[in-house]
Order: sequence, then C-alpha cells, then structure tokens
Amino acid sequence: MTTVGTRVVLTEDEGRRLFKEQLPLSGTVEREIVSIDGSRWSLLALDRSFDYQVQDAQTKAFRGFEVKRLLIRSRWSGYSVGGSVPTSVFVLIAGDERLFDEEKIDPKKFYFEAWAMCENEKKG
Repeated sequence: MTTVGTRVVLTEDEGRRLFKEQLPLSGTVEREIVSIDGSRWSLLALDRSFDYQVQDAQTKAFRGFEVKRLLIRSRWSGYSVGGSVPTSVFVLIAGDERLFDEEKIDPKKFYFEAWAMCENEKKG
C-alpha cells in the first residue's frame, strides 16, 4: 500500500520516446485509486507538467495535451510505490483529466506508454 503524500522519482523507462524525454519525473502521491478489476493505482501529481502527443487509433490524427498527473502501479508482486525498495511501475497517461474523477478507473481508457523505475525520493 502506498502512503498518500509520499514523494517519488521516476527514472529509466521502457516505452515511447516522448515519455522517456521527460525523465526523470518527480512528484507526490496524491491518492490511491482502485480500478474496475480491483487493482490499486497511485495517482502521482507531478512537480512539473509536460506536453504529450498521441495518435488516435481510428482516425490516425495526432492530439496533444498537457500531462499534470500520472497513474502508476508496481509491476512486481509484494512491492509498493514509494516503498523502501525501488520498484518497476506501469505508467498510465490520461488524455483527459476527468478520468481521475471516476469512482473506479478503467485502465483501458488511459494511454499505456511505458514502464519506469520508481523510488522513494528520500531513499534515493
């Protein structure tokens, strides 16, 4: 379980170049959100926002937006975001900030752009 208010840093990733160019990213865990499948995600409020671009799968048109928050979850069983040991995390990006307001999130509505290493800022 992740503690709200924990400061974390995201580094080295495997994913899209556009995301990799933003690293390292630091921020504060704002709250935990449960997904429709019961998984617990951490909502990370970033210290600095960044511009991002995605391509619509159907229309092939590109759309840009500002990213202020990310959803992250440990990929490794038994590890938590911001815990005493760094962990690899899934990184989800919302094309619409209103997705964070839903009672239970549907990860399929987000852009899965990368995996990253996440460590507690105070431990690093």
